[in-house]
Amino acid sequence: MKYVLLAEFVCACTLAAQPKPGTGTIDGHVFNSVTGAPVRKASVSLMTSQLQVWLTADTDAQGRFEFTALPAGAYRLTAQHSGFLEHAARRPIVLGEDGHVTDAEIRLPPQGVISGHVLDEDGDPADAAIVLLFRQTYRDGRKQWDEINSVLILNETGEYRFPNLSPGRYLVRAYNQHPPVNSQYGDQPKMDYVPTYYPNATSEQTASPVEVGAGADVRGIDIRLLSVARRPLFHLSGRVIGAKPGEEISISLNSTDGGGGGGFANAGAFSDYAFDASARAGQYAILAHVISGGPEAYATGSVNVTGNVTDVLLTMTPAPEVAGRISAAESGSQVNLKGVRVRLRRNPMWIEQAEVQSDAAGRIVFPEPIPPPGHFAIDVRSLPKGCFVQKVMLGGREVSVDDFEILTSAPLDIVLSNTAGTIAGLVADDDGKPFPYSTVTLIPPDGVSRPVKQSVDDDGKFKFTNLRPGKYKLFAWEEVDDGLWPDPAFRKKYEGRATEITVGPSETQNAQLRVIAAEEMK
Repeated sequence: MKYVLLAEFVCACTLAAQPKPGTGTIDGHVFNSVTGAPVRKASVSLMTSQLQVWLTADTDAQGRFEFTALPAGAYRLTAQHSGFLEHAARRPIVLGEDGHVTDAEIRLPPQGVISGHVLDEDGDPADAAIVLLFRQTYRDGRKQWDEINSVLILNETGEYRFPNLSPGRYLVRAYNQHPPVNSQYGDQPKMDYVPTYYPNATSEQTASPVEVGAGADVRGIDIRLLSVARRPLFHLSGRVIGAKPGEEISISLNSTDGGGGGGFANAGAFSDYAFDASARAGQYAILAHVISGGPEAYATGSVNVTGNVTDVLLTMTPAPEVAGRISAAESGSQVNLKGVRVRLRRNPMWIEQAEVQSDAAGRIVFPEPIPPPGHFAIDVRSLPKGCFVQKVMLGGREVSVDDFEILTSAPLDIVLSNTAGTIAGLVADDDGKPFPYSTVTLIPPDGVSRPVKQSVDDDGKFKFTNLRPGKYKLFAWEEVDDGLWPDPAFRKKYEGRATEITVGPSETQNAQLRVIAAEEMK
C-alpha cells in the first residue's frame, strides 16, 4: 500500500508544478511564404520554456489557428506541413495577463524538390541503381560536398525524387547496380560501370550543380550512366618489415587520383610477411596495420601503378601515442588547468577520434594510440575563465589547430593565455526591440581562430568569452544555414550589416546588433 501512496504523492507534486490555465489567447494564420496563400491543415506548435507548455493546433481552410486559456508568458510558434519546410514565427509572442494576440503569422517555405530519371547508355530507364544527393557546404575553410540523402531505384521507370530540400546547390550522382557484362567463360568483363554525376560526368569537378530556390520543383535532372573500358589488372607485391613474430598484417590500397578501385591483401606470420595484391592502373595510398597477434602498429606509403610493381617495402611502426600538458603563457599566473577538454578529430572527414580532460597539473594523456597516422584537427574546450588558446605545439613545433599531421608518438603542448576578452550585447530589430532566439556569428581575423556561433537567449542577449584579443566581425541572423554562414563569399553580401569590434587584452566590449531578417535573404 505504501508504494501506491508514494505514486499518488509523486503525481500530485507533478500536477502542482504545472502552470494554471489563464484567459489569454493567441490566434493567427499560416501562409505559403512564396505565394501568400493560406495553408490548410498545418500543424502549429506553441512552446514556452518558462512555463513548460507545449500545445498544438491545426489550421482551418483559411489557414487560421487559435490557442486559448493561456497564462502570461513568452511563447514561440512553429508550423509544419507536408510539402513545406518546418518554420517558426518571426519572433516570440509576449503575452500578458488576460492578453489577446490576433495577428500571429507563420510563413511556411515550400520544400524544394529534385527529381529525374537514371538512364542506361542507350537512354533506357535503369531499373537497378543507387542515387546519392550532395549539398554544398563550407567547412574547414573550404567548400565541400556533403552527402545528405540516397535512394535505391528498383522500378521499370528509373525515376528518383529528393524532397524536403532547402535552397542551395546540389550534386546528384548515380551508381549502376547491374553487374558488368561477362558472357565468356574464363574471361573478364571488358567494361566497368563508373559512378556518374548529373548529367554525365565522372567527377565532382566536371559535374553540373543543381540550383534549388525556395519552393523550387526542379525536374528533368536525368543522369545517363557511363561505362569505361576496364583497365588491366597489375600485380603489386612486396614485404612488410618491422612486424613482430606471430602478427597478422592487413594491407589496403585506396585510389587517390579519382579513378576509384582499390584492393587488399594479407601478410601472414608464416610467409616472411610478403604480400601480393592486384590493382588497376592509377595512384594509390597504402596502409598496413596489425589485425591480430600484436599491439596496434601501422605503415603507410604510396605507389603509382602503371604496370606490375614489385619489391614494395612497408615498415611497421607502433601506433602514435599522444600525451602532453596544458600550461599558462604568463609566468606566475594562477590558472586552474584541471578539466580542460582536448579532442582530436580526423581530417578531412572530421570523425571524432579521442577526447581527454587535463588533470590538476595540466597533464593530458590519450589512453589509446591514435589510429592510424594521418592528419588531424584539435578542439580545446572548457577553458579556464579568462583564457584562450595562444598556441598548440606538437613535438616542439607550432601547428595549426585546423590541420596537422601525427605520424609518430610526440608530445602535445597547449599554451593558454589568461588575457582573453569578452564581447557581450543585445540583438534588436529595426525598431530597437530585443529579438530573442536569433543567431549571432562571430568571425575572427583570418587564421586566428575558428568562426563560432551562439543562440540568443529569451531576452535577446548574447556573450562570447575566452576570445583572443583582436578585431572581430559580428552578424545577427533571424535564421541562417549552418552550411553557409562560415563561407566568406556568402557573408560578403551582408558585410554592410556586420558590426566590427576590437577587443583588447582582458577587455569586455558591448555591442547592439541589428538582426538580418529572413526576408532580406531571399
